[in-house]
Amino acid sequence: MTSLPADDIASPTSAWDLVPATVLCATGATAPEGPGPRPSGEGMRRVIAHHRLVGACAEGPRATQLMFLADAEGRLARAAEDGSVEPGCTLDELSGTFVRMTGRPLEPEDPGLRRVLLVRLDAPELPVLAALSGTGFTAVSRHGWSVVVFDAEVDFWAVRTGLAETAVALSSDGATRSVEVLLAGEDPASVTDLEAADAVCALEWGPEWLPAGGVPAEAGPTPAAQFEHDLVRLCSGGTSELQIESVASVFDLDPAETNRLRNYVQGESTDLVLESVLQLLGLPVLAAKVVEGRRELTGTEGAEHYEPTGVGAALLRGMTTEPTGDGLFARYQRALVRRPELLLAVAGTETALGVGLAGAARRGGAGARVLGTLSAALLADAAAESAYYAALRGARRRRTEEISGTAGPADRVPGTPPAPGSRARLRRFFGLHRG
Repeated sequence: MTSLPADDIASPTSAWDLVPATVLCATGATAPEGPGPRPSGEGMRRVIAHHRLVGACAEGPRATQLMFLADAEGRLARAAEDGSVEPGCTLDELSGTFVRMTGRPLEPEDPGLRRVLLVRLDAPELPVLAALSGTGFTAVSRHGWSVVVFDAEVDFWAVRTGLAETAVALSSDGATRSVEVLLAGEDPASVTDLEAADAVCALEWGPEWLPAGGVPAEAGPTPAAQFEHDLVRLCSGGTSELQIESVASVFDLDPAETNRLRNYVQGESTDLVLESVLQLLGLPVLAAKVVEGRRELTGTEGAEHYEPTGVGAALLRGMTTEPTGDGLFARYQRALVRRPELLLAVAGTETALGVGLAGAARRGGAGARVLGTLSAALLADAAAESAYYAALRGARRRRTEEISGTAGPADRVPGTPPAPGSRARLRRFFGLHRG
C-alpha cells in the first residue's frame, strides 16, 4: 500500500493507507447472482454515511469503485462529531454491513480488471527475465517489444517495480483505463503526492470520483472534510498537461502527434482508446486488445509460456529464439536461427584458418607467438560456433516435433525435404562428411 501524509489531522496515527474496494453493479455482466437486494449508489452511500467514513467513490457501468483510508491496525478513517478524524470500523466489518443492507460484499477489485505489461525486451530476452524474476508468464513479441501477461497478480507487481528497461503497464476493467510509462527506477503506483503525481508519465480514463458521503456536506472546512477533499483529488486527478507532454517526450512525438494524444486523453473512456494511443506511440496494439478482453494472448500466433529456470538454461533458450526487432544484431541472430548452417560454414572456415596458423607457428620465427595466439582464438571460437550450431539444430528439432506431434528425435515430419546438396558439399569440404 502507499502512504498518504496526515500530519495536520487529529489522529492517533501519523499516516493512513489507501484501501480500495469494489461493489459489483446489478447490471454488470460479472455481477454475481444472489437473493439479496441489489446495491444502488444511494444505498451504498447510506452505508458509508452510517459509519461516517472518509472516502471517495466512482460509479462505472459494471462496478462502483470505493477508496478509503486505514491506519496501521486496519481501522478505516471516520469523521468524528467535532470534525476531526478518528479510527472507525475495519474493512471486513464494513463489508459485513454491505452484505446485510445491500446483499453485496466488498471486493478488493473488479473481477473484470485485466493488466498487461509491455516491456522493451525481445523474445530472446524473455527466458532470462523469467529466470531472474522467478515469475511465470505468457508473452508475444512484436518489433522488439513484448506483450506479457503474468500467471499471478503478485508477479505483475514484482516485475513492474524491478524492471531496468522501459515498460508500459496497461489496465482496464471496461470503465477505468490507464497507460503508465515505467521508466527505470520510477513506478507511477508509488506516487501519492498530489503535486509530484503531475510528473509521472501516466494517462488515465474513467468515471468521475466524488465524495463517498460519509462526511456531511454541511460540515464546513473541518479536518475530515478537507481530508476527504484531498482524497477525491488524489483519486480523480486525471491526466494533466505535464503528463501528456512527458509521454510525448518519451516517445518523441511531434507537435501534431502530441495534439492527437491530447485529444485521445480528453475523450471518453471507450474500448478503443487504448488501441489508438498505442498505435500513436508505435507500440503493439495487440496489448490493448488483450487488456480489453477482445483477444486472448494464449491463442495468438507466436505466443510462448515462460517458466523460471536456471540462468544458463534461460540463456541457451534465448540464443535459440528468433528475435523480432529491426536492429543489426537482431537481424543477424534471426538469420542464424533460420539458417543455422551458416554457423557451420563459419566454424569450418575458422577451423581451417586456425589449423593453418598453428602450422605456421610451429615453424618458429619472430611471429610464432602471435600466430599461435591467433590460432588458439580461432579454434576456440570455432568450437563455440559449433556448439551454438548444435543448440540451434536441437531447438529446431524440438519445435518441429511440437508442431508435428511426434515424440521420437529420429522422427521426421512428412514432406520435409532432405538436406540440400550444397550443405553436403560444405560438410565434405570441411572434413565433416560422414560415410
